[in-house]
Amino acid sequence: MASERRANPADVGNDRRARTKANRSGRATRILNWCPDAFVEVDESGLVREWNPQAEALLGWSAGDVVGRPMDDRLLVSPVEETPFFRNGPGDSHTVVFRHYNGTNVALTGSFFASGAGTGGMGAFLRPAADLLVGPKETAEGTGNGAKGPVSAGSSPVDRRGRDHLTGLVDRSRFITVVDELLVRAEMTHGALAVVLMDLDRFEAVNSSLGSTAGDDVLRQLAERLVAVAGGVSALARFGGDEFAAVIHHPDGAQGAAEALVGRGRAMLAEPFRVGGHDLYLEASWGLAYNTFGVNVASELVAQAETAMYEAKRRGGAGGRTYGEELRIEALDRMTTEHALHGVLDRQELMLHYQPVVEVADRSTVGVEALLRWDHPERGLVAPYRFIPVAEQSGMIIPIGAWVLAEACQQIRSWQRHEQTGPRNALEVNLSARQIDDPRLVGTVEGILARTGLPPELLTLEITESSLMVDAVVAVKVLRALKDLGVMLAIDDFGTGYSSLSYLQRFPIDVLKIDRSFVSALGRATQSETIVAAIINLAHGLGLQVVAEGVETEQQLEVLRSMECDLAQGFLFSKPMAAPDLMASMANPASR
Repeated sequence: MASERRANPADVGNDRRARTKANRSGRATRILNWCPDAFVEVDESGLVREWNPQAEALLGWSAGDVVGRPMDDRLLVSPVEETPFFRNGPGDSHTVVFRHYNGTNVALTGSFFASGAGTGGMGAFLRPAADLLVGPKETAEGTGNGAKGPVSAGSSPVDRRGRDHLTGLVDRSRFITVVDELLVRAEMTHGALAVVLMDLDRFEAVNSSLGSTAGDDVLRQLAERLVAVAGGVSALARFGGDEFAAVIHHPDGAQGAAEALVGRGRAMLAEPFRVGGHDLYLEASWGLAYNTFGVNVASELVAQAETAMYEAKRRGGAGGRTYGEELRIEALDRMTTEHALHGVLDRQELMLHYQPVVEVADRSTVGVEALLRWDHPERGLVAPYRFIPVAEQSGMIIPIGAWVLAEACQQIRSWQRHEQTGPRNALEVNLSARQIDDPRLVGTVEGILARTGLPPELLTLEITESSLMVDAVVAVKVLRALKDLGVMLAIDDFGTGYSSLSYLQRFPIDVLKIDRSFVSALGRATQSETIVAAIINLAHGLGLQVVAEGVETEQQLEVLRSMECDLAQGFLFSKPMAAPDLMASMANPASR
């Protein structure tokens, strides 16, 4: 009889285990079997219902030893009735001391949650204490013995597997595993999950100006600060570079906790980082995603948070976006656009339009700006704001930009050689931040000038103010190399970025182009007139020419003339046109 009593619980446990696994999805079973955390579940009667392979590895007891048996002092060192398996509500995080099969004590920690469809059971994913939020100091100091195996009560060793070597935080692979575990938990308890991603804005400027050692120091300091503000976070990771991630699980709702984390993070970044005698102020773009769209795969939830983060960065950074239906549609549109851009040069779907640049004094045409257009076979003309940012993000702007420059230079040379009616004097072509970062840029420009025969002094390359300041140190070097070719350089959209006067002096530029947002208010807003007048005076004081963009009325032109602005462009003079239309328009000025 005694033998039967000893065998019977194991049989019952095996039956329970089989039924439980049969009711779980295949995905959940795989995660429970392969996840690096112990999963322990106790039913409403206090019997162990689930004991995964990692629980076996950490505690020495096999599933056959414990499933179907009571969770009692045979398994627990902590007082049985005081453990969260039998008291405290779901969502509480506790450390529980278990008794290893070999008699040693093992301290595990985790958040406990109601399981068994509300029948009174409790489950937990458990790991050695402080395992998922350990930071640089703990990693550097180590455990003192480097031993593997059972953890003594009160100790918190650092397992370097699944760790980022620089910061000691969880790496991307381990983070994905943890999020998968939490999604299973959320599925079982109808809980909420949030993934928060953070990527520093313009961090590459730190590495280029102070060196990679200083950059690594900043990242270690940042990791320590993130750990300090990560209250309520289930795991904190560094994905690589300057991208960090956190996951939050909450039985009721994770949105408030996620938004609070972003708030604490932004406040933390407001304090300077001290590196090599320098105080550095950093900003970041944040992306948030929730398991509210039926997402049950970690990689998909992380991808949604990345989509939101990159959208925040695309909008200028220093802010956050939440993944939702609107953002999903935008992401789908960008993906479709990027797909369609592949092969666009081979299919000859791109074209250039040209807008005249005129003297403010007498309205005579002195040159043109080349503007890119996409004639899609199904969508028709695609607005530049719809596809140019996508081309920049994907890197396709590099070959597209080279095509624009070659085509525009060839067009000007054609007008010059055949003495056709057209703007033969000067050409303006835009460069993106991605092109400035391309080490082949200077060689590309030099080669195109040589092939087309366009005198370099007739080519003006325009770079937006914000693009220059992505990495100002690198930008200065690139601009000086371009200047050595003999081309002219212009800062586009001036007044909308954040360049300092010291950098304005360092950039080897020839022209400032005043952004249309200031020009549009001329004659109506005194403040805009003050700003425009200040820019013109500043530029002239530095020996630069000034071009006003977006001139649409005679009143605006008169104000610019009174301020002694040099050049202008806008619909008042001509809309952008294809080359044949522009030639016809210039031959018959009354038609403009």
